[in-house]
Amino acid sequence: MRDLRLEVVGGVATLSINRPRARNALALQTMAELDDALETVRTERARVLVIRGAGDKAFCAGGDIKELEQIRSEEEAAAMAHRMRATLDRIPQLAIPVIAGLNGDAFGGGAELAVACDFRIAAAHARIGFAQISLGLMPAWGASERLASMVGRGRALSMLLGGQVMSAAEALQLGLVEVVVPSTAFDDRLHEVARGIAEAPPAATAGIKSSVNAVRPHRSPELADTTVEAFARTWADPAHWKAVAKMEKRRREKR
Repeated sequence: MRDLRLEVVGGVATLSINRPRARNALALQTMAELDDALETVRTERARVLVIRGAGDKAFCAGGDIKELEQIRSEEEAAAMAHRMRATLDRIPQLAIPVIAGLNGDAFGGGAELAVACDFRIAAAHARIGFAQISLGLMPAWGASERLASMVGRGRALSMLLGGQVMSAAEALQLGLVEVVVPSTAFDDRLHEVARGIAEAPPAATAGIKSSVNAVRPHRSPELADTTVEAFARTWADPAHWKAVAKMEKRRREKR
C-alpha cells in the first residue's frame, strides 16, 4: 500500500496512516487502501486492531482538500461519501476490537474515523474536532449518529454546529475519548492495552463487542442515503467552495 502500513505482530494488527507531509489526510487512494486493509485484517489471525497516524503530529487531518477539490458535482460527492461511509461501517462489524490511537490531531474526517472505532486512546497533546461546518459541510461518514450515541444529542449538536477543537482532556470529560495518557508514554500505553486484549480468548472479546453493539449500535445503515444526499448538496454548494478558498488564503498568509 502507498498510504497505509499494516503490521500484525503477536495478534495485534497496527494500521498506520502514513502521509505525515499531508498530516495524514485521507486522499482517494488512502480511502481505497483503508477498505482493502480492513478486509485483510478480517481474514488475518489478528485479535485486535489499532488504527493510528504516523508520527506524533496528526492522527488524521480529515479529507485531503487539495485532492478532493476535483470532486465538484453532487453525484461525485455522494459516490465518495457512500464508499467511505461503507468503509467505516466495516469497523464495528469486525469481530475484533478496534482501537483508535490518537497520536495527534483528529479533525473532520479524521474525527469521523476515530469515532467509528470501538474506543479511543489519546496522547495528551492530541486534539479532536468536527470542523466540517467551517467549510460549509456536514459529516457524511456516519459521525452524526455515532457521536449522538456516544455523548448524547445535545453535546453532539454542540460539537457539530460549533466545530470547536477540543483538547484531549476536554474530549475525555465529554466522553469522546476513553483514555488520555502523557504524550511520552503514548506508544507504550497503546501497545500495552492492545497486547492485553490480544491475550484474551477471541470468543470472549468477540462476544463482548457483539453484546455491546446490540445495546448501542455504532452503525445506522438505514440513515446513510439521507445523510449522504444532504452532504452532497452542501459539497456542491458555492458556499462550500468559498469557505475552502478562504481557508487556503489564510494558510498562504501564514507562510
